[in-house]
Order: sequence, then structure tokens, then C-alpha cells
Amino acid sequence: MYAALVAERRVLVRDLLEVPERLTIRASASEVTFIDDLKRERTFPADGKMQKYQIGAAKFDARAVWHETYFRKDIEGPNDFKMSETYFLGEDGNRMYVIVRIGDPKKPDTLAGINRVYDRIDDSSRR
Repeated sequence: MYAALVAERRVLVRDLLEVPERLTIRASASEVTFIDDLKRERTFPADGKMQKYQIGAAKFDARAVWHETYFRKDIEGPNDFKMSETYFLGEDGNRMYVIVRIGDPKKPDTLAGINRVYDRIDDSSRR
């Protein structure tokens, strides 16, 4: 039983932390849609309500909200898995920063983190 729980968590972490070669984002006040390089599209309503999602073999719940200039997703999975992703643009709007934290924020000794930086690409020049 324990081995199955560990395997399920490993799949969840692997699928959630996969870094796409290219990431397209469509954002509005009500939702944010992410489209990866494999054309997988996920839309997160920014209403703070928990929704069910699946990426690859990983199933999880997530809620998302806008906090002024940044977008935050809180993710929950099986076996008390918790993760947050916070997205915000740099001052010139040409870079997006993503702060990823895995673990329970109420238990700081359980947190692990990853930070990512994405550069904006002008699609009109790619023909």
C-alpha cells in the first residue's frame, strides 16, 4: 500500500513540475489558460473555487485567484499533497516569473521551492 502511495505522489510531482519547452498564456480578469508545447490546454477560473484537473496521469484539485498584479494557483492532490504557483510579470512585461512551492505553508519545514523565468516571444516574427 505504501509503495502505491509513493508512486502516485511521484507521478503527480513529475507531471506538475514538467517544464514545457514553450508555454502560451491567455489571461483575462476571470480566467487564465495555459497551453504547453504539446498543445495541452488547461483553464483556471480566477474565482477561488476548487476545480478538478488532470495532466498526464496526475489528477489534482486547484483553485486560482488574481491578487492585483499576480496570479496564484493552489493545488491539492492525494495524500495531503500541496503546491502553489505564483505568476507575475517583470517591470517591462517581457519576462514572467513563476514561484513554485511544494508542501504545506502552515508547516514551513515541509516546503521546497523552484523558481522559473520565462521570456516573452513575439509570435509575429516566427514565420
